Amino acid sequence: MALFVLVAGAFCTSAAHAQTCVDGQYSSLSQGAYTLQNDEWGLNGDSGGWQQICSGNASSNSFSSTWYWSTGTGSIKAYPGIYRGWQDGGSWSPDAGGFPQQISAQGSMPTSVSFSMSGNNQYDAAYDLFFSPSTNPASPSAEMMVWLSYSGNQPAGSKVASGVSLGGMSGTWDVWSGNVGWPVYTFVRDTQVTSFSGNLQPFVYYLSYTNSWLNTSWYEMDIQFGAEIIQSNGANGSINVSNFSASAH
Repeated sequence: MALFVLVAGAFCTSAAHAQTCVDGQYSSLSQGAYTLQNDEWGLNGDSGGWQQICSGNASSNSFSSTWYWSTGTGSIKAYPGIYRGWQDGGSWSPDAGGFPQQISAQGSMPTSVSFSMSGNNQYDAAYDLFFSPSTNPASPSAEMMVWLSYSGNQPAGSKVASGVSLGGMSGTWDVWSGNVGWPVYTFVRDTQVTSFSGNLQPFVYYLSYTNSWLNTSWYEMDIQFGAEIIQSNGANGSINVSNFSASAH
């Protein structure tokens, strides 16, 4: 949700592979077709907090992030994650992967991810997608999140639907609508999971065709996945992500 700049990171090695880590507020790393982002966009809510993101195995498209956020003010401190396509501020991943894609094309947005959380975190682990009437905007005009796992956190706005079933998707979803400077719609899975493999297009269809909340002439700009962190309760927390893929067709 902010402008990302590439900065030098610490370089460390392990028996499995060389690993690059960065800890700047808006630092990022390229990893194949994708970009890793540290994204401490809410750092002002806990100026004593700390976070880093580290590259992983490129063949399995993995990464990890570790943090210490002590202040549970209810505000999100950061969203360490990975993205393909466009990012708020005008950045693009090394390979855009078919983005931007117009909603009216009703194409496919296949994605997969596996992850694990460590620590006593107040968080959500979620996909994040931006939308715009422009193919290369400076900022988004709308946002959609898909929460897979969460603890002690609540989406922006209010709940507008419960137990929604989507074509081709397992489970049911609660839907929230809010505003963070632009409209944001959040799907919260009723039964939490730590992996996902499927097409995100049914979520977009629900917003744009079932409810007309998104203009079908607008563009799907990206697919991201990461963890929104509020606090880690006085100790380190972390996320490990593997087998991430995302594209638009």
